[in-house]
Amino acid sequence: MWCISQIKNTASKNRIFEKYSGIVYNAGMNRKAEKQIPYFTIILIAVNVIYFFIIEITGDPENSLHMLDMGANFSPLVFEEHEYYRLISCMFMHFSISHLMGNMIYLGIVGYNFECRIGHLRFLIIYMLSGFGASLLSSAYYQITKQYTVSAGASGAVYGLMAMVVYLTVKYGRRTNRAYLTYRILILAVFLFYSNFINADGVDVAAHIGGLAFGFLLSFLLLKPDEKKH
Repeated sequence: MWCISQIKNTASKNRIFEKYSGIVYNAGMNRKAEKQIPYFTIILIAVNVIYFFIIEITGDPENSLHMLDMGANFSPLVFEEHEYYRLISCMFMHFSISHLMGNMIYLGIVGYNFECRIGHLRFLIIYMLSGFGASLLSSAYYQITKQYTVSAGASGAVYGLMAMVVYLTVKYGRRTNRAYLTYRILILAVFLFYSNFINADGVDVAAHIGGLAFGFLLSFLLLKPDEKKH
């Protein structure tokens, strides 16, 4: 999804630069990136979908005890029983098919447009560490407030990707085609509306804030513009 400046002639339109994450793309490189496969996006979606059906087959995903057995996040088990793996496993768990679909659709859209452009490893790092940060902040919040809530979902990691999109838009928006920029912002608005209004029941706000915070921080650290002049 992003990044070009206003072009005044036809020749210049064939050499559009998208500069971020330490990589400079010209028109030829863009075509090469578009031919690459966003394999981490595909793998992440596959793992989430497969694990959801495993949870569905072995029990009820809306049953808190079953979700705990399958690895959902629960602050007393994390901080008192030291079951830290739950901070990661809960990222691949969902309470319903609509919960799963909302997160996977956005992951697919962002991954398809970004993974090959910013780099496979950078994309995976931002996704996984944003999800981990979201789980950690959520657990800490519920532990401190003594609201012992079972939580799960990829939305923390997805909010990290959303932060990445916002960061790139704000940082490099001047190089971005206006129609493309509008398209990206619209995607963000639809996702925010869905996750916070239409699908508002049981929203883990602490996880969303954690995902956004880690997403911005990781984007700042990992997505650096190339300083070379071309």
